[in-house]
Amino acid sequence: MSDKSEEYQLIPEYNEKGEETGFYTREPDGVSGMTVRALADFVGTSPAAITQLLNRIRSSDPLTNDLLDSLKSYAGKELRLLTNDLQGRLIIPDEACQAIAEYYALDSRTYDGKPIAVSNYRAIAKAGMRVFIWSRTGFVPEPLRQNLRSHTTTYIERLENMRDHNVLDVLWTTFREGAEVLLLVEKELRVPVDQMDLCDGSIGNHWSQYRDGKAWRKAPGNYTHVFRDQRGPRECKAYHLEELSHFKRWLREYYIPHHLPEYLSNKFGKLAVKEIYEEIGGMTERVLEVTDMKRLTPKQEELYQRFQGLRKRLQGRPFKAQLAGDE
Repeated sequence: MSDKSEEYQLIPEYNEKGEETGFYTREPDGVSGMTVRALADFVGTSPAAITQLLNRIRSSDPLTNDLLDSLKSYAGKELRLLTNDLQGRLIIPDEACQAIAEYYALDSRTYDGKPIAVSNYRAIAKAGMRVFIWSRTGFVPEPLRQNLRSHTTTYIERLENMRDHNVLDVLWTTFREGAEVLLLVEKELRVPVDQMDLCDGSIGNHWSQYRDGKAWRKAPGNYTHVFRDQRGPRECKAYHLEELSHFKRWLREYYIPHHLPEYLSNKFGKLAVKEIYEEIGGMTERVLEVTDMKRLTPKQEELYQRFQGLRKRLQGRPFKAQLAGDE
């Protein structure tokens, strides 16, 4: 008989540095939990105190125990979330976490960290009723919707944003025609992006320099670009249709292989770019040139750690582990 834990994938929460916080959710059933340390922080006590309480619960007789009502139903039970965690960490199931939080907030004697337990217990008590009603109405909060989005959501939003722009039929924009680069970055290079994290300015600037002085260039027109953020509407250039074939060739044959690695390097650092192109087997002389460095500087290390954190936070799990799952 196979171990049922093999059926479960453990999904951690990450902080802004890409470090696991001690909060986990199990796929595919969604049962969640916390490590001993995370739960201790949540109720304002020490990991040793939580371990002692768990031992007391486990050793209590289900019928004759003297546990308080908040813990009584867990008497004699091993409070461990069944997972495929290779590190063997003790992860306490969410229902038991709530019971322990209730115990520390309402039933325990006064201790230094009790205000923390009371505050956090009130927060989960409020969320409990709210989530219950959400389950009845089918409502999904926006932050959760963000986490449920597919990798191409930003690309889809790009297409939707195009409808905000009134461009003459004889003109085209780098915003629209450069959208394929966004799809390339998300789906092939597997780099997390959002609306404020695009290379439109890079494409526009390099294209403007490239077309300068060319015999085929035409006088550009203008259109009002409606940014869906604090920038709002702005006047931007639009180009004549006769230039479009030149742009497509330039984008494919020069911008993507030559300028894109440099753009990504400036944003995420040399280590990240080297890793990105190694993963897809896309190392070129240009990528080697862009990622060359004699020593790892603190700035490059900081950029790389930020990049890893973004990958983990936006994709919900370590990136390389997801690649293995895709194969």
